[in-house]
Amino acid sequence: MNYSVYKLSPRETLQLFLIFVLLDGLLSFLFYDSPIAFVLLLPTAGLYIGRKRDELIRRRGKELRKEFRDLILAVSTALSAGYSIENSFREAYKDVSGLYGENSLMCRELKGFFRQIEIGVSLERVLYEFSERAGIDEIRDFAEIFSLAKRNGGDFSEMIQKTVSILSGQEETEREIEVLLSGKKLEQKIMGVIPLIIILYLRFSTGGFLDTLYHNITGVIIMSVCLVIYVLSYLLAERIAAIKV
Repeated sequence: MNYSVYKLSPRETLQLFLIFVLLDGLLSFLFYDSPIAFVLLLPTAGLYIGRKRDELIRRRGKELRKEFRDLILAVSTALSAGYSIENSFREAYKDVSGLYGENSLMCRELKGFFRQIEIGVSLERVLYEFSERAGIDEIRDFAEIFSLAKRNGGDFSEMIQKTVSILSGQEETEREIEVLLSGKKLEQKIMGVIPLIIILYLRFSTGGFLDTLYHNITGVIIMSVCLVIYVLSYLLAERIAAIKV
């Protein structure tokens, strides 16, 4: 599996399209009060679905990173118990499957690892190919260090223990940042819907106060500028909140 690519299932595509249709209808009503605007905005569904697909890729990568960290911790434990490096991965599979299930990302990868090792592919090569597909710095770094230790006869137990220590430190840092940002992310989501609530409130509570902004060229231009500013502000807020450690 190439983790930089996410193929949406027909069901996922339909779900995202229906969500976009609802969002399109809301924005068309609030900013233009026109079914024509609804139709004109429909082609942007591809951008919305593409953005959600990228979000799913990031979420899957985060999940894979977490499972990989637990895998390396389990491998370190098995090495300390006296298992060889290959058998340590087999023992680690039991722990990972117990934590995440046999259909988890890392368990599926490990099953592929074992099949390749059985036909003579080295663990070093398997890890390298996995790191290339994963596209995650921690996995790539581990594969490179593992390859060097394998060629130079390094102490795998010590190497993996150091890796576990580094990954644990990174995980702790990420957890602290998530805690610090959780409140800000909630504020960002609330602030994202407030402009829509304000427009909705004005439309239903002030009679024809906003009528001059609909169904005329000047109003369309003004509301289009407001919509662009709103969307760009929302995207910028999301980008600011998405800090990568």
